[in-house]
Amino acid sequence: MIGFEWTAAKFFWFYFVTFFSFLYWTYYGMMTVSITPNHQVAAIFAAAFYALFNLFSGFFIPRPRIPKWWIWYYWICPVAWTVYGCIVSQYGDVEATIIVPNMSPNPMIKDYIKDHFGYNPDFMAPVAVVLVGFAVFFAFMYSYAIKTLNFQTR
Repeated sequence: MIGFEWTAAKFFWFYFVTFFSFLYWTYYGMMTVSITPNHQVAAIFAAAFYALFNLFSGFFIPRPRIPKWWIWYYWICPVAWTVYGCIVSQYGDVEATIIVPNMSPNPMIKDYIKDHFGYNPDFMAPVAVVLVGFAVFFAFMYSYAIKTLNFQTR
């Protein structure tokens, strides 16, 4: 439907990125519930970060257009790494041309995502490590908060 190629490597990269994205979101939700006194506060806390994650994911504002004083947040945003992994794993080696308005000659897809979005096709291994790292970090924070924080008042 959206032009994915039917190769085993791209299939497994897609499912790797998707699986670890679901995993770190699950652990992120568990972490927010464990560091707040109740689920209502956790929902407010998480919603604030959801907005920031979406804004700095590189989807609405491409990485080259994010101001230099905010680029640090792009690099610590888990959604940015997920978007990076999905786009690079599926389109990072595609040499077909794409028609872009007001751009001549028509660039190859792999060149367009590198020039417009700043996505390097050779950066897939660090993306995989960071996605696993986010899942491990959020799981660790959850387990640490459950062990050390106590919000019971009697």
